[in-house]
Amino acid sequence: MKKIAMVLFAGLAVAAFASDTHVKGYLLAQGCASESHKPGFGAKHPKDCLEKEDCAKSGFGVLTKDKKFIKFDAAGNQQARQFIARLTRKSNIKVAVTGNVDGEQIAVSRIELQ
Repeated sequence: MKKIAMVLFAGLAVAAFASDTHVKGYLLAQGCASESHKPGFGAKHPKDCLEKEDCAKSGFGVLTKDKKFIKFDAAGNQQARQFIARLTRKSNIKVAVTGNVDGEQIAVSRIELQ
């Protein structure tokens, strides 16, 4: 009986660890993240920069309220490209990203405009 309880507990712990996290902030290219310390940078970061080939190649991520940059995984970068292509907003691209966070990277399952 103890073994069954331990297996169930371990399964629940793994499931809780792997649950989706919601991260809110500004969508940025990784190549621009080094500029994120500047006041208002996230809100001012333009869509046309995100569309530049060099920026898109660098990958994407979200700049959080506390100035932490969380990089997207490869699938998240592809989702970001599609998301950017549909955007009508030219700047102030505040997003809510859902996925599994592992350190400074998120395995993106959803990106939504805020």
